[in-house]
Order: sequence, then structure tokens, then C-alpha cells
Amino acid sequence: MKELQIWHTNDIHSHLENWPRIQLFLQDKKENNPENSLFFDIGDFLDRVHPLTEGSAGKANVALLNELPYDAVTIGNNEGTTLSYEGLQTLYEEANFEVVCANIYGDKTRKTQTRFAKPFMYKFVEGVKIAVIGLTAAFSEYYESLGFGVEEPLSCLKKQLALLDEDTDCIILLSHLGLPFDEQIAETFPEIDLILGSHTHHLLEEGKKVGSTLLAACGRWGEYVGQVTLTFDEQNKVLEKTATVYKTQDLEAPKDEVAQIKGFFEKGKDMLSKKVVALPTKLAHNWFGDSEIADFFYEAACSFTKADTFLTNAGIYMTDLEAGDITAFDIHQLLPHPLNLIVVTLSGRELEVLIQEIIRKQEELKDIPLRGFGFRGEIFGAVLMKRMGFDKTFGVPLWDGEPVVLRRKYRIVTHDTFVYAPFFPIIKQAMQKEVYTPELLRDIFTWQLKKRYGEEKE
Repeated sequence: MKELQIWHTNDIHSHLENWPRIQLFLQDKKENNPENSLFFDIGDFLDRVHPLTEGSAGKANVALLNELPYDAVTIGNNEGTTLSYEGLQTLYEEANFEVVCANIYGDKTRKTQTRFAKPFMYKFVEGVKIAVIGLTAAFSEYYESLGFGVEEPLSCLKKQLALLDEDTDCIILLSHLGLPFDEQIAETFPEIDLILGSHTHHLLEEGKKVGSTLLAACGRWGEYVGQVTLTFDEQNKVLEKTATVYKTQDLEAPKDEVAQIKGFFEKGKDMLSKKVVALPTKLAHNWFGDSEIADFFYEAACSFTKADTFLTNAGIYMTDLEAGDITAFDIHQLLPHPLNLIVVTLSGRELEVLIQEIIRKQEELKDIPLRGFGFRGEIFGAVLMKRMGFDKTFGVPLWDGEPVVLRRKYRIVTHDTFVYAPFFPIIKQAMQKEVYTPELLRDIFTWQLKKRYGEEKE
């Protein structure tokens, strides 16, 4: 019999406070069993919430993966949609590992492959031929606005499986698609032996069998490291599959753990130390209502997109900006979220529904500790909805103090959290959406600061 050990991580999201223990643990596994081990990351290893990731445009994260190095990775939406076109194409230039992702293409026509990834690869372990395929979540509006093409994962996978060599012994899918997709894939393509999953941050402590396929995943933020053991007979047929996870908090800590974690942050802070503008007066934030910072960014968002109003939650503004020199680091701490502006065009009737939804839910939302959907803050905060209002006496939604005009079209700029979180379904249902990439909220805030206080005139 032959035994293969597979070690995997997913959705670390630049939680580098967990990296020193993970790196030490995996390095030990690689050194003690180099011939019979494979190492994979399943995407969202980087997240621009961390100063080091922001300052290096993700390349510092690639350098961390190189320390092992991993055998292969796939990309998540944080690699794929929060960088510029050229930023993603060049992200892995110094990688000592392969990147596999079959459903992202180098142009919108889907006729050219990306420079950074191949659809699949082969690994050979003790004569066993292993095909490794990568797939990522198809955020088509983002990828296409950046200049990439994206294909629906299931149809793409069917084509890739048909291209594999006939003498392939084992198929592993690196899936940044989420657990429901993985379960569907296992039912549809039983020839896949193992799906290493991610995206929905699910933790499968002992794996999950769907038919003959084993699913494995280890949560989020590097809180766990996953292990899968595959056992083969002498004819290279899979006999047994098992999965387990290791809690990072319980792993051995390197002696310089604290210094490493601090070093990641300070190095990123130094990368972002360039002065942007000199601010003549303080701009304050307020999670429970309007503020100077909210008013400033309202003007920026509407100016940048030519929208009629900006809809957001006050919780996106994390800090004040004090008077004096403002650096890129200061702006990053104010708006650490990897969020883009998105304009949705609503009819007057749809706008009425939106206003009614907001009025009904705003009190219950303001204190909730929001996680995910691009939001990297603490709480949701107040809903900021300038120009929109509600006449409680007559139960009438208002625009600029007057009843909404039902036949009018309204261009509302908001961001990912409002489009993809389930708070206000009418926004997600809107047919017409314009995604503004690659600029994140902080890039647009910086643009407005330079317009008002700096030299930039455009």
C-alpha cells in the first residue's frame, strides 16, 4: 500500500497572527515526510485589510507561501477581485509553487488563459499520478469590469475533467466555491476523489463524504490546518480517505512568534508611510449617525460615480483623521475594507421598497457585529441614506422631502456589503449594476482628499 499526506489551508485572509504557528507546523511536516506529502492553499490567503498585504499589493503573502513552499494554490475572490488587472496577472511572478484556476481567463472573450494560472496540473507521488484542478467563485461583474473573463464552474469543470490523461489515478479539486457547490460537484462528478474546499469558511473536522468523494475544509482565518490521508493499493487505486484538522492555537509557537506578528504589521505600516495630504482640521467618524468623514465620503462617492446618492452603513468608517499630515496608512486604518463602489439603478417603485426595508430594519441592524461581505469593521452602525426619507404619518417613502416619482430612474451608489449581504434584497435583485474596479473605497477617499487638500485636480 501507498500513503499520501495532504496538508491544506484556506481563507486565511491575512490573519498573519496565526501564520508563525502554521508555518512552523507545516515546515515540520514537509521536512519529515517530503516524498509523500502535498501542500495546498485554497484561496483568500491574502486580504488587503492587513497593512502588509496592502503595502505590497499581496506579494508579501506570496513570499510567505514560498517559505514552505506549497505545491499549488488556487485563488479566492480576495486575490481575484481586489487587485487591479495587472496586479493579479503579476501577483505570483516570484511564486515557487503552481497556481491552478480553470475558470478565470485573461480576457473577456475567454480565448486566452491568464498569465498567472493554469487550469490543472499533475503531481506524482510514489508512482501515483494525481491531477489537481482549481476553480474559484465566478464573480462575473467584478472580473469582467477588471478585464478578465470568467466561466461558470460546473461547465468548466466538466470540460477540464474530459481533458485529463487517461492514466490519471487520482483527482483533487481545489475549490474556492463554497460548501453547497462542493456538495453538488461531488454528486455530479463522482470521479473526483477529493475536494479541498473554502470560500464559505466551513469547518469539516473529520471531512464529509458525498458519495465516493471526500470533502475537506478548515474554517477561516488560519484557525485550523487540515490534513487528508489517501491510501492507495499497488495498482494506484484509492482504498481509503480520511480527514482531520488541527487547531492552530494548540500548535507549537516559534520562539519569536510575537516579534514575527508585530513585524508583519510594522513592515506594512512602513510601506504605507508616504504622506498623502496635510489636513487642516480633524475629520471625525460616528458609527451611529452622520459625521464629517461620512459627509466627506458621500461627496467623493457621488462625484466619482455621478450617482444621485450614496447609501452605506456608518460602521465602515473605523477611525478619525486628525489634523496634520495624513499617510496612506492612516487612510487604510480608516477604511480597511476591500470594498468597491457599486451603482444600482432602481425604478421609483423599487426605491420605495428599498426605503421601506431600511426603515423597518435600521434599528435592529445598527448594533449587529457584522462579519464578511467585504466588511472588515466591528458593527454595522447606522444606515446613512441622504436624500431618502420616510413620512411616518402617511407611510410614504420620500426623495428630497417629496414622494418618490415612480417612473423615474434613480442611480444609487453603494458597496459590496449592501449588494451581497441579505439585508435589503431589492438591491441584490436590481438588474442594472455598475461595479467600479479596481479602486477600493480608500482609493476614492484618497482621490477626494487630494482634490480638496492636495495638488490633484482631476
